[in-house]
Amino acid sequence: MSRPIHFFKLTGVLFLALFLGGCVSPGQKDGLRLVRRIALPGVAAPRLDAGIPGRIDHMAYDPATRRLFVAALENGSLEVLDCETGSRVRSIGGLQKPQGIAILASSSRAVVACGGDGRLRVYDTRTLEEKATVEIGADADNARYDATNNTVLVAYGDTNGGAIAILDAATFAKQREIPFNSKPESFQIDPGGNFVMVNLPGGVRESRDGVVAVADRVGGAVEAVIALRDRARNFPMALDAAHQRVFIASRKPARLIEIDRHHFDVIAEAACIDDSDDLYYDAQTSRVLVIGGGFRPDLLAAGTASPASPPGQTGAIDVFSVGENGALARVGSTETAPHARTGLFVPSRRALYIAVPPRQGQAAEIREYAVSE
Repeated sequence: MSRPIHFFKLTGVLFLALFLGGCVSPGQKDGLRLVRRIALPGVAAPRLDAGIPGRIDHMAYDPATRRLFVAALENGSLEVLDCETGSRVRSIGGLQKPQGIAILASSSRAVVACGGDGRLRVYDTRTLEEKATVEIGADADNARYDATNNTVLVAYGDTNGGAIAILDAATFAKQREIPFNSKPESFQIDPGGNFVMVNLPGGVRESRDGVVAVADRVGGAVEAVIALRDRARNFPMALDAAHQRVFIASRKPARLIEIDRHHFDVIAEAACIDDSDDLYYDAQTSRVLVIGGGFRPDLLAAGTASPASPPGQTGAIDVFSVGENGALARVGSTETAPHARTGLFVPSRRALYIAVPPRQGQAAEIREYAVSE
């Protein structure tokens, strides 16, 4: 029997948490240190009208080969980097807007979801040979590997409707789908159960009431819906499995929001960097790393940038501590580069990789930050 649908409002207590979370005490450090820049020569910025020229989307790390796989969306390429030497292994071109990437460690495969043609491309992580191409659907985007069930989950769709397609990780045959009323963005798989938490941010001009859905990835039913009153454009998501907490970031306005996974309730909130597209929870330090590209004048009116954002349009990594009761406190912020809103945290390397898209005076690169314990 499905649980009842829940809707929650942000209370005055949360606004107090917002105020406290936005304060940074003198002398506090975020534990980040820039250690390396990996150049991406040839990754160009063909889009000059609006949005993010040369946009670079998501990444994945393969521990077996110690390679970083990067979706260079606007360049139409999969960039493969050696994390030991800090050099490029290969640039695989001819992809139609690559967006999401997942590593299937058990079979040495990397899957790349391409939004331009709605296909999932499968590569050998060692030889980089393409092994399969699978039709997914419009604007194929975020991808995850479910090791428990040996399946691959891929989000796709548009504002009129979407789904998460579930594929067999051995044959890549589609097993089933979880449908939604709009396109799902980032989602997280609960390792201790059958739930998947899903961000449903709505259309590009949406300004209020984003949604987080809780779905049964086996049965396909939506078990609960969490309405984010006056919060919209919720793209990134991270899971703290040990404490059953979910972290998301909204863009309108720019907020880090914490949800109790047991009761499907918002328990804390804090102002964060604008235009976030990736965030991560570091279990070793009980901190949240929020990656944002900074103020977007093409999407927001002047003066609406988050007070946590650096001056101008510069991106940043915001670091928040999470208290025992879930309280959020912003402990520091490291400026990166304009529109650097995607990245990947690799706990085994204690490294955070940030994608810097090309623009005038700035070549495309990946910046590696050491994350102290």
